[in-house]
Amino acid sequence: MRSTILIFTLTSTIVACSASSVGTSTDAAVDVSVAVDVPVAVDVPVAVDVPVAVDVPVAVDVPVAVDVPVSVDISAPMDTPPTLPVDAGTILPPRDAGPLPLDGGSLGDPLWVALDVRAGETCPPLAPCGGTETGTWDVSGGCIEVPLPAQLMSCPGARVSRSSGRARGRVTFAAGFARRASQWEVETEIFIPQLCAAFVGGCAGLQTLIRGMLPDSACVAEARGDCRCAARQGGAIDDGDRYSIASRQIVSATTGKRWNYCVDGTQLRYQDVSTVGVREPGTIQLTRRAP
Repeated sequence: MRSTILIFTLTSTIVACSASSVGTSTDAAVDVSVAVDVPVAVDVPVAVDVPVAVDVPVAVDVPVAVDVPVSVDISAPMDTPPTLPVDAGTILPPRDAGPLPLDGGSLGDPLWVALDVRAGETCPPLAPCGGTETGTWDVSGGCIEVPLPAQLMSCPGARVSRSSGRARGRVTFAAGFARRASQWEVETEIFIPQLCAAFVGGCAGLQTLIRGMLPDSACVAEARGDCRCAARQGGAIDDGDRYSIASRQIVSATTGKRWNYCVDGTQLRYQDVSTVGVREPGTIQLTRRAP
């Protein structure tokens, strides 16, 4: 800065001494001094040096915001009976139901069909309407009732998480004689909270307990010690008896058992309403195969 002031002072003195150089030379000299005195303007390291503004590692480095395992990990609320998958797959090994005690003849063997499973509930009652029952009919559906161990379901939070069922069979009514051959199979899964499982030794102890009531069963451990237990039940009917029709019911001549029945086109449904013997659970639906 002192150099600039000195140059400017000398230039002014020369201009004052030489009137002939006042015009262009004076302006040029003044402009040069101003142009020369640019270091202050050029020296802008403070403005140019913006590492503070450019260096934004704090804003760029957002591992805290990106790393959201805390909010993603919702195992605690998900690990409750209501959110169990509807169909988590069976935990029981496949089972061969064996051959149907029936010679299918020209109609072939009846096929497996799905059942509406009511675990711990009852099927809707069948309103009898009667109809012509004679002919050959195959099982085409139905509703089946599956009782649940009261000891398990009394646990707070215990619930059925999945159920499925199937059946196959054939019924023939001819000349006052009824012949039935059928098989059915139902699998039910129950969620048991850790609180209850702990009282019987966890899931392994629970499996032992259930197998004492339902031999074809198994339990696996879920999160936090909760248990998922599956039980499979099945049965077969292979009988023949003379029967009669009375008050829109099929009545066994030997046992006195009664079934409400209703024929609607090619469909026949029947439901055991007997007050004697072991009642068959649920309602069976048949489809006519031959007159």
